[in-house]
Amino acid sequence: MSFFPPDPEMPEFDDAPAVRSPWWTAPTDRLPVLYPASEILATTEHLAIALVGVDVYSDGVEIRIERRLRRNDLPYDEWQRMNNAFMEHWAGHGASSAGRLRYGVVLSTGEQVLSDRPFGFAGDPMSPPESSSLVRSGGGGGGDGHSYSSNDALWLWPLPPSGSLELVLQWPTLGVPETRTSLDVSSFGELAEQSRPFWP
Repeated sequence: MSFFPPDPEMPEFDDAPAVRSPWWTAPTDRLPVLYPASEILATTEHLAIALVGVDVYSDGVEIRIERRLRRNDLPYDEWQRMNNAFMEHWAGHGASSAGRLRYGVVLSTGEQVLSDRPFGFAGDPMSPPESSSLVRSGGGGGGDGHSYSSNDALWLWPLPPSGSLELVLQWPTLGVPETRTSLDVSSFGELAEQSRPFWP
């Protein structure tokens, strides 16, 4: 008789494909149509935030944002503190969270939609919200001792109504007050019809 008992049988895994919650994330099986948007949203001596495009899908849009941080002549300790704030290491903890990076949009109907939770969706991701939703993802980045970059993706569901869309952001900790940028989204309905699946 062996000292070691046989391994237990592995349970069968449920390999059914996951069902996407469209209010939570952009589709991964569709090719979006790029809406060409290129706009500086905010700048300070050390920080720049820019809109670099909008991916239009059949059921929503993903707003793509790039962030840049430069050191200039900051002493090392100050640069480290600024870099920590830029990478949002403290987001959601204590009083400092009031100064965090925040995004929102105003639709042509006047509806205000916030991506106001540092760690994602405020409600149950399996239950559809009663109104439009804005979910932030991304945030990956990299750099060195003198510069840093990062990116954000804002998934707005459903497609915004025709007219204008106002993108709102603020980042008090890094010196950015409430800033608004307007986009004409009248073509989004037509662009959404051109989004197509990767696998017909």
